[in-house]
Amino acid sequence: MNNQNKLNSIRRQPMVNWFDIGQLAKTAVRVSFSTIIGEQSDKRLIQALASSRKEFFDYTHYHKEFENKCISEPGNHRKEIWLDYISDTGDGFNPTYAVAYYASNPELKLSIDGKSFDTKRGEVLIFGGDEVYPTPSKENYRKRLVVPYETAFGDDLPERRPHVFAIPGNHDWYDGLAAFTRLFCSDLNRRFAGWFTRQRRSYFALKLPGNWWLLGSDGQLQSDIDTPQIEYFRSVADRHMKEGDRVILCISQPNWIYAAKYKKFGEIYDESDLLYLQNEILSRKNVEVKVYLSGDLHHYRRHEEINAKDPEAKVQKITAGGGGAFLHPTHDADVDEISEDFGIDKVTKRNFSLKKSFPDVKKSKLLTFKDLLFLFLNPGFGIVTALLYLLTAWLVSSTLDIENFRNPSGIFDSFYLAIKLTFFAFLDNPITAIWIALVLMAFIIFTDTHSKFYKYIGGFLHCLAHFSAVFYLGWGSVILSVYFFKGHETLIFLFAMMLIFISGWIVGSTIMGIYLFISQYFFGRHNDEAFSALKIQDYKNFLRLHIAADGELTIYPVKIEKCPKKWRERKDKEKDEIRSFLVPENGSGAELIEEPIVLKSKKIVI
Repeated sequence: MNNQNKLNSIRRQPMVNWFDIGQLAKTAVRVSFSTIIGEQSDKRLIQALASSRKEFFDYTHYHKEFENKCISEPGNHRKEIWLDYISDTGDGFNPTYAVAYYASNPELKLSIDGKSFDTKRGEVLIFGGDEVYPTPSKENYRKRLVVPYETAFGDDLPERRPHVFAIPGNHDWYDGLAAFTRLFCSDLNRRFAGWFTRQRRSYFALKLPGNWWLLGSDGQLQSDIDTPQIEYFRSVADRHMKEGDRVILCISQPNWIYAAKYKKFGEIYDESDLLYLQNEILSRKNVEVKVYLSGDLHHYRRHEEINAKDPEAKVQKITAGGGGAFLHPTHDADVDEISEDFGIDKVTKRNFSLKKSFPDVKKSKLLTFKDLLFLFLNPGFGIVTALLYLLTAWLVSSTLDIENFRNPSGIFDSFYLAIKLTFFAFLDNPITAIWIALVLMAFIIFTDTHSKFYKYIGGFLHCLAHFSAVFYLGWGSVILSVYFFKGHETLIFLFAMMLIFISGWIVGSTIMGIYLFISQYFFGRHNDEAFSALKIQDYKNFLRLHIAADGELTIYPVKIEKCPKKWRERKDKEKDEIRSFLVPENGSGAELIEEPIVLKSKKIVI
């Protein structure tokens, strides 16, 4: 296929419409499948059996391409290496392609505060989890991930083709990891766009120059590291790591954030697996995890170790989930200082302070106001509230005499009348009572919190707001219907139901938007729902890492503050400088979020 045909075949996928009723149903089915069946059929066990060797991938030397295969060159040693880290991608075309475009450029100049830094495309690309949205399939990976990266890599023919490794996130696990395994875990030297895939499991170990290692861990759906995976890392550490080596650890969830956020509610998100890996496997070899990388939260936040034993190389915990999915807020919880707790008595070992957020808290809170436009941003969701209002009004009205329905005389009378009608509806129609109880239960379950008090109160108030709207809309609809069609009960009923359906669509969506705004802005709850509703394409990020010849690690946090929305075909005269097939016509370009983070080297032991 020539380049023009490739361009013509590109379908630019929109951002996932999470509040579309069809999408809600499909996602619910996938989540249910993965919860009931996926967790009982752990693909990691199959991978471990299929690849019994405890292999690691040695990048202290170069590789070459021979007969379309990746061949090691053990005698050709590397002095340095560039790495790219991208997480939470494969959503809409614009943000996914924007990150792929800037990460694929052979060279990228990054600037901040008048300073500029020359960087190179990663010789190894690490995908940090959730490579596709909303659910995994061969077709979804192709449309939402492979096509953007193929287009971004373009017709570049580097002397040494870069490699790619990936760890799965929860969205990759929704089909039991089948599509992910097909794309990334292969012995066949497959190609992902312009990159070689090499891994055989959903977790891996890379040996890097300068006494560095990169470990990619798969936490499946419950953030647990299974026994074969623990044994894999133990074998790599015991046989191949040496004292003083340092580790970059990539995981699919920032457990340090969840542990801090939910610590007072229990140990649902503890760091025991990670601490076990550090304390019981790596530390026994005097090997330390110096950098923790994760996505899952679609923003950038960096925590740095306080009172570090090695002030020239402080431990970093970085959340960088800005690879292409909708934005997550940064004001959801107070994580200015976090700590690691371990052992029976939960003794604090290390403390970390927040150094940088992108977007910043002020901007994040301002973006939350867009939830007040929920009706216009998610028009398809209204069918859910319209049906809820219609069925509720229908069941309650079955106990009423519509012809004798009176107009409340005031606000207090309307409340009295609402309570009275609801009470008699319960007595006269048990189905109505069961329906209302089920709806209330659904709102309580929907409320996003680990606090039971908040969950019941928040769910009840949210439900009450909708039921109040049902009453007043039903009251108004019946009054109008009786006025226009007095004496014709069938017409009164049909017209009233039509009015309730239409008004329920509008008012119900509006109440949902107000609820999400209040929950997120004031209480830091409903991160996913409040911001997925906004489908914000801007504020993307990825990390570029460089390990120098002396072992010094530099991390460049890259941002694309304004994502390009318009793209054009590359012109012939640009071919030598730009190899991507599409180039941006707008957007802010790639810049640094903050000054590069530097971890000074230790004396390298040969």
